[in-house]
Amino acid sequence: MVRYQPGQKFDLHHDWYPTLQRLKDGRRFNRIASFFVYLEDDCAEGETYFPYIETGNLQRIPDERKFHVHEDGGIAFPPIAGNAVFWVNLLANGTGDMRVMHAGLPVVEGLKTAMNLWPRRYAR
Repeated sequence: MVRYQPGQKFDLHHDWYPTLQRLKDGRRFNRIASFFVYLEDDCAEGETYFPYIETGNLQRIPDERKFHVHEDGGIAFPPIAGNAVFWVNLLANGTGDMRVMHAGLPVVEGLKTAMNLWPRRYAR
């Protein structure tokens, strides 16, 4: 679980590892995908921002409370309790996808609580 208070943020990063991680039993893995689940949204701002996701000619989003095109490009998901953002971290060849670099933008006021879930892809 992660909890963000006013002024807190998480800088641009990716969830995949550049090299496979080894477990104590010898198996090796990477994070194939990410689920980011919003548990508490009593806050202002604090979106999850993906600057490298291309929005194409998307001009109007039916419900901008769920996500919106960010002013600097890319897409942003505001925290809404009970909602989740899902993305695939690895390309078909098992390497990390740079397009899913993301950041937790600063919370202006209140509290944002969320949970990360990272399914694993094991090496053969």
